[in-house]
Amino acid sequence: MSTMHDPYLYLEDLDSAATQQFAADAHAETQAQFTDGEAFARTVADMVKQLQDPRQIAFCQEHRARMYHFHQDDEYPKGVYQVCTAASYRSGYPDWYNLFSVADFDDILGDDVYLGGVSHYVEKPNMVLLNLSRAGGDTAYTLEFDLDTGKIVEGGFHFPAGKNHISWRDENSVWVCPAWDERQTTQAGYPREVWLVERGQSFEESTPVYCMDSDGMMVSAWRYLDAQGAPIDLIESSDGFYTKTYLQVTVDGETLPLNLPADCEVSGYLAGQLLLHLRSEWKRANQSYPAGSLVAVKLNKGTLGAAQLLFAPNETQALESVETTKRFVVASLLDNVSGRLKAWRFSDGLWHEVTLPNLPQGALELSDQPWGGDVIYIATSDFTTPLTLFALDLNVMELVVVRRQPVQFKADGIQVRQFHAQSADGTRIPYYHVGKNSTPDTPTIVYVYGGFAVPELPHYMGTIGKYWLERGNAFVLANVRGGGEFGPSWHQAAQGTNKHKSVDDLLAVVRDLSARSLSSPPHIGLQGGSNGGLIVASAFVREPSLFGAMVCEMPLTDMLRYPYLSAGSSWVDEYGHPEDPAFQTALSQLSPYHNLSDGLTYPPALITTSLSDDRVHPAHALKFYAKLKQNGTPAWLYAGGSGGHTGNTTQEESVTEFAGILAFLNRHIGTEQKAEKKQEAV
Repeated sequence: MSTMHDPYLYLEDLDSAATQQFAADAHAETQAQFTDGEAFARTVADMVKQLQDPRQIAFCQEHRARMYHFHQDDEYPKGVYQVCTAASYRSGYPDWYNLFSVADFDDILGDDVYLGGVSHYVEKPNMVLLNLSRAGGDTAYTLEFDLDTGKIVEGGFHFPAGKNHISWRDENSVWVCPAWDERQTTQAGYPREVWLVERGQSFEESTPVYCMDSDGMMVSAWRYLDAQGAPIDLIESSDGFYTKTYLQVTVDGETLPLNLPADCEVSGYLAGQLLLHLRSEWKRANQSYPAGSLVAVKLNKGTLGAAQLLFAPNETQALESVETTKRFVVASLLDNVSGRLKAWRFSDGLWHEVTLPNLPQGALELSDQPWGGDVIYIATSDFTTPLTLFALDLNVMELVVVRRQPVQFKADGIQVRQFHAQSADGTRIPYYHVGKNSTPDTPTIVYVYGGFAVPELPHYMGTIGKYWLERGNAFVLANVRGGGEFGPSWHQAAQGTNKHKSVDDLLAVVRDLSARSLSSPPHIGLQGGSNGGLIVASAFVREPSLFGAMVCEMPLTDMLRYPYLSAGSSWVDEYGHPEDPAFQTALSQLSPYHNLSDGLTYPPALITTSLSDDRVHPAHALKFYAKLKQNGTPAWLYAGGSGGHTGNTTQEESVTEFAGILAFLNRHIGTEQKAEKKQEAV
């Protein structure tokens, strides 16, 4: 645990008056610089108006021909949960009815809460479990609510705030993985126990089912309903982010470990078969199933039976997600960072691939799969094409347009091109360039994530399009290693001691932009959040002369103490542990906080965090900002109070932060910066 020579260690204590004053003063300075004035207020109002445009697609959960939707507006800044009939929704004139207002739960719980999620019991969808997030963070209360009566269920399933995992088992019981007491949690603050709670029982009266060691990562439990057979109950016991044991729970409460690969992901269950997403090759009997593939395997009382390979990716493909309907398995795939679908139906003892209608290119997301039927909802878009919501009936292979998002910016003259840069080890790194202009003085945002096998895809630019691209600026999406764009090998190439390769790849993309005269260092701004914040900050301290500015959001920056802060210990599989000699050198070289140098000049930096972030500890942002200021770097800190790690807050608060980021970029790499340069020349 590295604490030597760390003058800003006190900033890890968020309850201290000194830390709160430090964050408040820095935040106030940033607000005065970038979020003040009438013009800024008008921009925020215009952005909020765009978000609240009634023509925007209302993404829903469908249950029993009723569409459920979370909506925010000026009257309900924390949002309301609404319902309309499926017929009115598809007609384009939804007859919305408000079921509850989130703000009402503040008084009930005596806390500042936001809606984290609504879990319907699908066989009686009026019964829901509400996940009410404390200050927008991961810590949340659970309440059972009856949508028909509009009331909290008296004596229902209600649980204290924690990083709990709670899910329906049946109408009268729930799986509870509690984390409201530190005795129930792992070192990462996640649950390590599984309990079965029956209706009418107190938690103390309920049945303990499973417990993992406190040095594991977390457990979760849920029930899979099988439209073609009996339900099963599963426990996922995760030792790390990518290493886990699955167990089946029998009707008498016995837990049966399943002999599955330790790094596979159970992605669904249908026709008595588990659907497995493999991260590494699985050798079983006389068969071998490749990494990245989708495999169906029969399950009978904890014993695995015959398996069938459904999909094996080639070198440009990746399996992104899997969903099941009543009769079909549907897989969302990436093919050269563009979405497509495949589907299979089980008959005569085998899975058979079915032919699907053609879908548009670009980002593709399965947005809902109503229980008990074979209709799926698919949202598609690309950088310049607004979202379209489709409904696909798999029984008749009929694809219909349900809703289209209105155009949000003028895309005339904006080109989308994919280029490749050569990284330090010779690997070709793809990136998308979106913009009207391709000149060395074009202000260009380079956005990156690059971690945890998460792919970054072409998506409609909406607000960025209107307030950045329309003005002649450019946006770059860097598909660096560490992400999930090309399957497990693409992720694993920048994992552990090789995490620096995500940074190598980002630097290669930035150099390639200059080499192609698409932009130049004074006009390039890096942007990334969470793991992406780590990647941009590491690039920033390694090669500061390559950029004109950096936006570092919710970042990890102290890689020698990250396992001891908030949920940090859950990411050891991604980064390695600083006390393990195998990783010490790599983490020391990667850590932005420890590689800032008094002898280098750094471009302007905006660091953001939320003091309610209970996933990535705000100290990462606070300490990095403090050290930048000590070194004389022009740096600012945006430290909001609510929103947690995911920005779960009001639209006005989230838009204000986003508009502040654009104001910072405009000043330092954009139109204001270019005007200042011209004035200096005169």
